[in-house]
Amino acid sequence: MSTRIVFDWVAEFSLWLASQGFLITFVVVLIPYLFITFPVQNVIRRLLKKNDMENNDFAYPMVSGILNGVTGLTLAFVVVTLLNHHREQDAILKKEAQAIENIHMDLKHDAKMMREAERALVLYVQTVATMEFNQETRQQGSEDAVKHIDEIYKICMGIKDPLVRSHAMGELANLSAFRHQRLSGTFKSSIHPGLWVTVYLLTILTLINLIMFNSKRSGYISVSLASVAYALIMTLANQLEYPYVGPLSVSIDPLYLLLQKYENP
Repeated sequence: MSTRIVFDWVAEFSLWLASQGFLITFVVVLIPYLFITFPVQNVIRRLLKKNDMENNDFAYPMVSGILNGVTGLTLAFVVVTLLNHHREQDAILKKEAQAIENIHMDLKHDAKMMREAERALVLYVQTVATMEFNQETRQQGSEDAVKHIDEIYKICMGIKDPLVRSHAMGELANLSAFRHQRLSGTFKSSIHPGLWVTVYLLTILTLINLIMFNSKRSGYISVSLASVAYALIMTLANQLEYPYVGPLSVSIDPLYLLLQKYENP
């Protein structure tokens, strides 16, 4: 139970960080590394000096190689996974917009039906933009968006041509599916909180390794540079974790472009 509580807290904290600006997130992420860089490093060096522990020239490259390799691979896996997840969500939003455009094209043969469809589609896009992209309401989705989809369904059912009606109903099904995928990816991270804890601990171990097997002068410089590098990578990963949150969020432009094509309801 305690592990689950920790993971839940990590997920909530990660979501909060993702909603902040890049600079704020970087500063917050850098704070624990600063403790490793200066006060913790100073204590460790004093203990090493007090106990006359000598550097082992054979052990250092072996331990360092293992830690650097594992940490680098884990960080690369996290960043690539989150980047792919971000791209997938961006593609889903574009597919959702394309499905709306395809439905509109299916109804262009009937001026009355096209006007009714435009009204419902515009209201759907406006609802998505104002409600489902709103931080307070987007988790559950908007009931109004579902109502507008129902209106579009009724309009599509009125198409006389069976082939056109079948195609329009298929595009409407795609629209609903893409909307569901978008909503499910809104607050759902593709990275388990346990992996975030693992990455954090690996970077800390790598920094401690630098402290223990480097001389005093070069150690402070090396650990400082490594801390900044790890903080930058962790900040980038966090900003990509939730595609619809923060400054690197997926753009809603594909939906807004549709509003320029259709008449206002």
